[in-house]
Amino acid sequence: MWQSLSVRIFKAMMKEEWRLHQSLVGPLGSGFFPAMIFVFTTFLAVAAPLLLSQMPTATILLMLHAASVAYGLFVGNFGSIGEHVMTRRLGQVSMIMQMPQTYPVSFRRMMAAFYAKDAVFYLLYSYIPLTLGITVAAPMAGASLTGVVMLGLTTFLAFMVGMGLSFTLSAVSVRSRLAGLALYVVLAGIIAMIYPLELVGPECLMPSLGYWASREPYGIGVSVAASLILASIGVALMKEKYEAKQSRYGDSLLEVDRLLGFMGKLSPIVAKEWIEVRRSGALGPIVFSFSGHLLAIYLMSWVFERGVGVDLGFNVVFYSGFVGFMGVMTYSFITNLEHNEYLNVQPVSVDQVVKGKLAVYFALTAGVTALYVVGLGVMKHQMGMVPLGLLLAAATSVYVVGVTSYLTGLWTNTMFFDARIILRFCAAVVPPMIVAEIAALLMPIRLAATYAVIAVSMLLLLVSLPILRGLERKWAGTTFSFVNTGQ
Repeated sequence: MWQSLSVRIFKAMMKEEWRLHQSLVGPLGSGFFPAMIFVFTTFLAVAAPLLLSQMPTATILLMLHAASVAYGLFVGNFGSIGEHVMTRRLGQVSMIMQMPQTYPVSFRRMMAAFYAKDAVFYLLYSYIPLTLGITVAAPMAGASLTGVVMLGLTTFLAFMVGMGLSFTLSAVSVRSRLAGLALYVVLAGIIAMIYPLELVGPECLMPSLGYWASREPYGIGVSVAASLILASIGVALMKEKYEAKQSRYGDSLLEVDRLLGFMGKLSPIVAKEWIEVRRSGALGPIVFSFSGHLLAIYLMSWVFERGVGVDLGFNVVFYSGFVGFMGVMTYSFITNLEHNEYLNVQPVSVDQVVKGKLAVYFALTAGVTALYVVGLGVMKHQMGMVPLGLLLAAATSVYVVGVTSYLTGLWTNTMFFDARIILRFCAAVVPPMIVAEIAALLMPIRLAATYAVIAVSMLLLLVSLPILRGLERKWAGTTFSFVNTGQ
């Protein structure tokens, strides 16, 4: 009976996930998201033989599996998700995972079903479309169908190991922050043994990668076992009961509001958003997440150069152009800190809260952006490019995040599952970024390229003004409840 119950809970959660996506982005947008991944992967797979012809196959496989582990680590924070669901109201939504509060079913069983549901969801939404896209382009690259299927399998298993590892880490952290920190230190030590110490191979952390070295099923079996063991540990460590954490703070809204008086009518909202970031404990994660994304861009190009042995010529201005794009994830994080339905009965509109979150975003990321650009200038001995890098970084940050807030408002994390929203975002963001990045690469050999970067930066800043002003027209009449983009 209990096994049948677990299957029913799993099926109910799958239906809940699908209905949630439909309610947020509409049936068309939700259904076409995997199709967009398929098309994008097909394009990259066709271009890969030309772009990566000089890169060793082992390096390409390492990058694909490392990216899959990182993807799993990013989505596998189930311990914190479980605590969040059980201790906070989710606005007008009642999730299936909250059933243990009123029904005689264990929370660990619910988390096991939730974990299985997410594994299937990401398999269907990400890895199957990705594998199919590579399959279409396989004949052009001279790859066999069997090899493509195995690549899809090994990368998905790497994702599952990353997800299970993240689940275990978050479950331990929920029970004891000190123990969680100790595990993170151990994980960092293991990664250091792989690189830069190079004492062990990367297949130790990604056993599915080992399949491509030996072509033996041993690595696949170890990956399956590791993902199951990590998931089981995460489920076993979950608490059955949670107590809502309580903290006391002194009055500070009026004080912050006075400091932000220069913002006029927007100052109380910005003060509220700032205080919520501070009191939620999200200040550090926001700053470190943004800086981590920026460093990841540099590290990926470094791995490419190390694997191929060819200097790509990426300069400070080139890296600066990615600041705005990386900022999208940080803005999405800020919009997910709270559920805003209670504001429906307050004298405030959605566009005002969006503007308040934008103000907090720029306050938290401006200093990191400046340090990033200046730090790259020092490391690459290109301090003369730093002023232009700062200009382009500021322009892309204001423009890209402005477009994001205009298209998605307070629901960035969910509305980006709508293929139509993504296409509109790409149409607005990709062309100017391509021009800026190509011009940045040509700067050492073409003086006109420098003027092109300046022109693009100024144009982005000018275009950002009507976009930001249009936030009121776009969102003022919207409620703080979930938005259905399919209507």
